[in-house]
Amino acid sequence: SGCESADRFEVTATINITPAPTGSSSQSFCSASTVGNLSATGSTINWYSASSGGSPLAANTPLIDGTHYFASQTVSGCESATRLDVTAHINITPAPTGSSSQSFCSASTVGNLSATGTTINWYSASSGGSPLATSTPLTDGTHYFASQTVSGCESATRLDVTAHINITPAPTGNAIQNFCAASTVGNLSATGTTINWYSASSGGSPLATSTPLTDGTHYFASQTVSGCESATRLDVTAHINI
Repeated sequence: SGCESADRFEVTATINITPAPTGSSSQSFCSASTVGNLSATGSTINWYSASSGGSPLAANTPLIDGTHYFASQTVSGCESATRLDVTAHINITPAPTGSSSQSFCSASTVGNLSATGTTINWYSASSGGSPLATSTPLTDGTHYFASQTVSGCESATRLDVTAHINITPAPTGNAIQNFCAASTVGNLSATGTTINWYSASSGGSPLATSTPLTDGTHYFASQTVSGCESATRLDVTAHINI
């Protein structure tokens, strides 16, 4: 009622000093790492771009090589006034090296592609996506992209390789061939390079030239040019004149 008390209530103020979190002052990362990859030991960590003031950085903020980042911790509702100073070092892994144009036989796969580097992965695009299985068939004229991983860091850039598929045609020859008794596969005739004869139109192993011919049986010839065997085969029916 306008009268101030002569006695006063005594209060002792206790200030809780929250220390900065702890951690390594120099931390290394792969390219495309973010603030969420920084490490500090403490409670409710926030990262800042300055040693005091400012607003916390979003966890998806990209890290910049050589930049200082500052971490606070909050304990019992009190955020530390001091902050841990961390310098981020970004390891840039280069793309692997190799020929940008590579030639293959038909039925080749991603596992036949070649690049020089460490822990090679192949992709169907220059960035993003998932690695291709080594059993993925190669397509003529298609671009394939190789990354390498060094010290746990995969290269952000990739080697661009165009695959060229050499299609070897089947050899040529008569579809019906006549033979005397006791003739063998070695008597069959086809025009081409490095002829192999098979008992089926695909797959299997080449027949020995000493294999006896059987009347009315189909035999299938492939040829090999520049190391590539034809996927298609000449179909020859053998007729034995008794």
